[in-house]
Amino acid sequence: MAERAAGKTIAQLWDDLFRGDEIFPMLEAALAQRFPGVTFVGYRTFGSTHGAEEHDVLKNLPARMREHGVDAVISGMAC
Repeated sequence: MAERAAGKTIAQLWDDLFRGDEIFPMLEAALAQRFPGVTFVGYRTFGSTHGAEEHDVLKNLPARMREHGVDAVISGMAC
């Protein structure tokens, strides 16, 4: 499975509400160790998926994902 993950790009999305700034670096480190060659596009690249800008952020996500060659997404949100 690690061989299939090599060269893949994972996007991180966050709503800026609950500890994503702490959780995403931990997830990134663990996934990079388990799947060498995986790259990440951080949540700051896309903007917050909650709040005043959320409609524009969500509307632009498909194009932004293509722009960065994203293969998978981890989306963090508060409850």
